Amino acid sequence: MTIKYYAHFLVEEPDPKGLQEYRGVVELDGQPKIGREVKEAALIIARNFGRESDDVKVLQWARLH
Repeated sequence: MTIKYYAHFLVEEPDPKGLQEYRGVVELDGQPKIGREVKEAALIIARNFGRESDDVKVLQWARLH
């Protein structure tokens, strides 16, 4: 079961160099551990952008109902 979240985040992009801002829905497979939701979101976002998790900064995160 996937759980949908609204995310507002920044991604450090190599070309063009700099931070890019994004907003949208992120889906997680299963229930993330309490207190790890943002960390898991950053990992998923980084994987989708082909970046390292350190290149992603999650600004807002909220579960959609």
